[in-house]
Amino acid sequence: MRECGLRLMGVAFGLCLSWQVSSQMPGPVDGDSRRSDVSFLDSLLGPRMTESVRDADGLAARDALLEAMLDEGPLQALEWAVLVHGWLRAAGDPHMRVPFDRLARSRSSLPPPDAVELVDSGGPWSRFGPGSRVAPSARAAWLVRTWPWISVLAGHVSVGSADSLRSHGTAGVEVPVMEVLDHGAFVRWAIPGFGLGSDREFGKSFRRCVRRLRRSEKPVMLDLRGNLGGFRTRRHAVLGAFVRAEEWSDEWEGAWSMDGDFERVSPAPLIRVSRPLEGPVAVLLDGLSFSASLLLAQSLEESGRAGVFGCAPLGGRGGCSGNPVSAILPGSGLEVLVPSRQTELGSFPPSPFSLPSDAGCNAGSEEWNRAVLWLLSSDLGPAR
Repeated sequence: MRECGLRLMGVAFGLCLSWQVSSQMPGPVDGDSRRSDVSFLDSLLGPRMTESVRDADGLAARDALLEAMLDEGPLQALEWAVLVHGWLRAAGDPHMRVPFDRLARSRSSLPPPDAVELVDSGGPWSRFGPGSRVAPSARAAWLVRTWPWISVLAGHVSVGSADSLRSHGTAGVEVPVMEVLDHGAFVRWAIPGFGLGSDREFGKSFRRCVRRLRRSEKPVMLDLRGNLGGFRTRRHAVLGAFVRAEEWSDEWEGAWSMDGDFERVSPAPLIRVSRPLEGPVAVLLDGLSFSASLLLAQSLEESGRAGVFGCAPLGGRGGCSGNPVSAILPGSGLEVLVPSRQTELGSFPPSPFSLPSDAGCNAGSEEWNRAVLWLLSSDLGPAR
């Protein structure tokens, strides 16, 4: 399973939307189209949203969506997209969203504002990111990641064609799968994603990294910063490098729904390690750690082998949604993403990781030092 600088000063957000709609998106969305969209969304999401969206922000987002739906006048396409996204994100699941990065026809290379300004609810950028139920550290990290596109949608002058920058900016660049870095007293295993590269490339890199880790005989920092998730089989391979399969947390999976019809997941590592590595593991997360990387962090924490450090990520303990699929709204033609699978993990009820969550959190400074101190002073023995 696949889990899973420049400031706008004195410019009203509505004017920014109106300016950008003419150059970035289709024309206005009429009332009939908006009603068709909402009816489709309600049938698609069913009771899931009713159960999830109960707080003040979620109810306000739903009211704003319905008010715009009932208005007979035309509404600019981007304004409608922001309202739809506002309701979807109220569920607190970053897999549910409008993919704004696919809407902009150009992108900016200008630096983003600081993190606090990005998540400011009164500013023009925050409404393009995850909702308030997601930690500020994660919302800020997501907005920085998508800044080249959302800055254009929010009214910045575009710098270049998105298609051109995608094709020329990544041509000939090999995507790193993973690597082991020696820091003297410990080694760091950096895994930027569980969905990067082919299975063959992942397997080759995995075996090379495990050999280096075993030869080093040093404590391991498992660096999952920026790891947005990916395939279960790859997550299981990394978990199996540290913990025997019979000692893993219980895991269930099923369709993303409210019926609770889940099946027990059996260990299915892409590559099996005959003898798990020994010693303590410090897992490092940041605001962009999500989905499979968080399931891995929780499993390692529950095994007693690992401590978790860094910044509050996009999700928490207890499981996550996955396999987001694209749906096209029938009235406006707007694309939305919704999950199709759900994984539940371990005995914990859903809960956040106990990590700093401020917008300016930096997993490479204070939290890095805390992880290193724990790693080097830990008296954890190998799992038995």
